[in-house]
Amino acid sequence: MKPKMHLYEGKIYNDDRLFILDIALTEKNCRTFWVIATRRNHEGFPPIRVDEFRSKAEAIEYIKKIEPTTPLISLGGKSPENPLAYEDYCKKLKEKNIPSAIEIYEHNKDVKREISIEEPKNKDEV
Repeated sequence: MKPKMHLYEGKIYNDDRLFILDIALTEKNCRTFWVIATRRNHEGFPPIRVDEFRSKAEAIEYIKKIEPTTPLISLGGKSPENPLAYEDYCKKLKEKNIPSAIEIYEHNKDVKREISIEEPKNKDEV
């Protein structure tokens, strides 16, 4: 069963979530670290922010805290008032055939990719 797509503010979203979290190992200024890109959950998955972490464990801890609070289209774009525990949240996603951020990472961890975290030169580039 494929997740149900949703129309929200003129865009077709891949499921009920407005955002997804994308974890990756990256490099900046000759330094390697973990990042989580928060992306809109529609075509192209445009990033809206990137958070840096010293370790994969810190990044995973962040995902487990934040992912259940993801704003939902079914809630008018708001976060759940009483977010589920991470394990329960993942069970609900699995019931809907929607992968969690950690499942997406595990599925794609051998794929070479980059997340750009360059600072914009000026406000017009944002």
